[in-house]
Amino acid sequence: MLRVSRVSGSVVVSRKWFASVRSASGASFDVVSPVDGTTVVSTVRADDDVSVAMKFVSASQAQKNGVWSSIRWEDRAARIRDFAERVRDDAGEIASIITAETGKPATQSRMEVNASARRVSDLVATCDRARARMESNSVRASSGSVTEKVTHEPVGVVAHVSAWNYPAFLAVNVLVPALLAGNSVLHKPSELSPGVSERLRTLLLQSDVPSEVFQVCQGGADVGTALVRLQGLGAVAFTGSRVVGTEVATVAARSHTRTVLELGGVDAAYVRPNVADVARAAASIASGAFHNAGQGCCAVERVYVHRDVYDSFVDAFVAEACKYRAGDPALATTNLGPLTSRGAVERVAAHVDDAVRAGAHVLYRGEAPTQGGGYFHPVVVVGGDALRGSQRQRMITRDETFGPVAAVVPVHDDEEAIEAMNDSSYGLTASVYTADGAVAESILRRLDVGTGYWNACNHPSTDLPWTGRYGSGGGSGGCTLGEEGYASFTRPKALYMRSRA
Repeated sequence: MLRVSRVSGSVVVSRKWFASVRSASGASFDVVSPVDGTTVVSTVRADDDVSVAMKFVSASQAQKNGVWSSIRWEDRAARIRDFAERVRDDAGEIASIITAETGKPATQSRMEVNASARRVSDLVATCDRARARMESNSVRASSGSVTEKVTHEPVGVVAHVSAWNYPAFLAVNVLVPALLAGNSVLHKPSELSPGVSERLRTLLLQSDVPSEVFQVCQGGADVGTALVRLQGLGAVAFTGSRVVGTEVATVAARSHTRTVLELGGVDAAYVRPNVADVARAAASIASGAFHNAGQGCCAVERVYVHRDVYDSFVDAFVAEACKYRAGDPALATTNLGPLTSRGAVERVAAHVDDAVRAGAHVLYRGEAPTQGGGYFHPVVVVGGDALRGSQRQRMITRDETFGPVAAVVPVHDDEEAIEAMNDSSYGLTASVYTADGAVAESILRRLDVGTGYWNACNHPSTDLPWTGRYGSGGGSGGCTLGEEGYASFTRPKALYMRSRA
């Protein structure tokens, strides 16, 4: 573990985690556009072991001195609400940073920022309800001279290692409940999209959040490792792959540090024969599969369709897939941006090729720009036996594809659909499309996922906990969003109070 007492000395940490296509090294690193893989968007000063430790020292001192935690909850909430307004007013600038760094289409970047501003405001309300509920249940027993009660305190310093694909969303999911609970936050964005976090920090400072309470640690694998290895953290929040999440949880367990893990998914949808509107279901699922070029943990990758509506659904789904056009992300007409790297393009292509070798059929393959090499065309893969019953053998239904690809598989009945949807080492979200809400809820209750949707997908709510199962995270740590998300960044203290000795 990286100990604060060793700040002035030499610190040796493992460099094997948080690896990315373009890792940071030295005093600075370049952020390269995924559109062509060569254009330098910006150059960012990188942290190192010592600067990370020093930021931890200042954040810890802030907790000790109560510069933020001692402020009334209502006053902290007012400052975070002000922050939400500043994000809303600065939406154009933040969106331009997202598009430049990630290649996300401008319209989708603006959508993310506007939704992030709303999410901040909504999270304040959700966290307020959680706080009120905790306080209303503080006295557990009172008899004579004895009162037993529970208080909830901040966990301390929260380390947040985030991902590149939704840099604004993912940041506020953690920083808002963590700050509202009275914690300090050390936030490490992906080295692929570092600019948004710096802008958010500026807006937080303008909202009178103390500078030492929210700090950004920039860099690649070495910085992420140094941050997670800090001894004395109150919690580690990580958003990213299952492999790295497992490493984070292992290190955190050695010091009994709470973990909040948002990992990947191979999310599934099921279309029942009595679906109210096949075309509308197809449009909803296509949005879940292809938005942000399918680069989302809750992107729909597997679609199970009852045979009675299979043909009509496939026709409607392909029609929706045709609407996704790759191109210059700055153009308003572009709704499919590049993948994050050429390596990502190769991974997605390998998943499609593996399915085809197994006997599946590429029903639709869209067009993608040939220059730059960062784009991947939207693909619809269909297949019966090739994709059903042996899912763990096929990359496209077993592993997170993280690209604009959807596998569509016919099923005979609900039982077959449930079995197929649960046949996964992930468990993030699942969707059921049907006119019968009671049946939908019954099916969703049998699916081993953290979130279930009826006639919807890919829609996290601030009122509901965002958590997963198995390779999607969750575990014994905490979660984000909902009242449970606020509780993840607090710790209970039991008080046994006797008025007479």
